[in-house]
Amino acid sequence: MNREQFSQFWGQLQQPLKGQWGKLTDEDLLQIGGDLGKFNSTVAARYGEMKDEVIKWANRRYARWTGWYEGYEEAKPTA
Repeated sequence: MNREQFSQFWGQLQQPLKGQWGKLTDEDLLQIGGDLGKFNSTVAARYGEMKDEVIKWANRRYARWTGWYEGYEEAKPTA
């Protein structure tokens, strides 16, 4: 998803994101504030090498939200 899509989706993503990826704090979510660049850097800081899994999860949530991704399944974090 691009920056504009992320910004529009942010309100829908915050709670599922925090529930699925518990290393992200309320303060992190506040600082991200719908900014894709801040999201990517915060995820990298909290999850290191696993950042791609979090980003992939968020993209899948977006795809499901928009209705264009059929067969969507929730990815389970491995750490």
